[in-house]
Amino acid sequence: MAKLAGIRLPDRPPYRDLALAWLREQAGRSILVQAKDSRDRWGRVSARVRILAASNHLDLGHGLVEAGLALVDPGLEPAFCQPELLALEATARERRLGLWADDGYNPIDVGQVDHLKDRVGSFVLVEGRVRSIGEREQRTYLNFGGLWAEDFTIIIPRKTWKLMADRGLGAEALKNRWIRARGILQSWQGAALSIEVPEMIERLEGNRPPR
Repeated sequence: MAKLAGIRLPDRPPYRDLALAWLREQAGRSILVQAKDSRDRWGRVSARVRILAASNHLDLGHGLVEAGLALVDPGLEPAFCQPELLALEATARERRLGLWADDGYNPIDVGQVDHLKDRVGSFVLVEGRVRSIGEREQRTYLNFGGLWAEDFTIIIPRKTWKLMADRGLGAEALKNRWIRARGILQSWQGAALSIEVPEMIERLEGNRPPR
């Protein structure tokens, strides 16, 4: 069994059904599979799948994201090797294709505390301004409000924080900046996301809300 690397299918109809229908249309075609040796806890390998018959060797993950039928999700991969997926997703979101026509999938503002609490356990995109940063020995915390027990927080392991700093996304680059983060929302002194790879955080242009 395999999962398409770097993406996540929608979690509810009709978009999940549309994504599965899109994939079924590719059945019976010759493909090229590139997969890792390791398996996840469900016994699946993470793979990229390309249609060889297509003139441009269509990548299934790319096709789904471009059509607005999947979200970019690096998951627990040690490294994210498809940064182009973020650009494809951004275009689909701007054009409101597929799931992006549903406000339930669009980025949640950190100020919508009740909305965040309702989405705990779901994969979400969250946007807001980093108010303060707490660097500890094992983890770094990006805080988005003054009430640490209630407001949204991003938790970054030491290894990931070092990678971010090496790429110019350290404390000076993020404090007071608007960012977008993605992942499984968890309940932790309010709501929080744990970031495993640097690409799960995107720095947005300007110092004001993007919308």
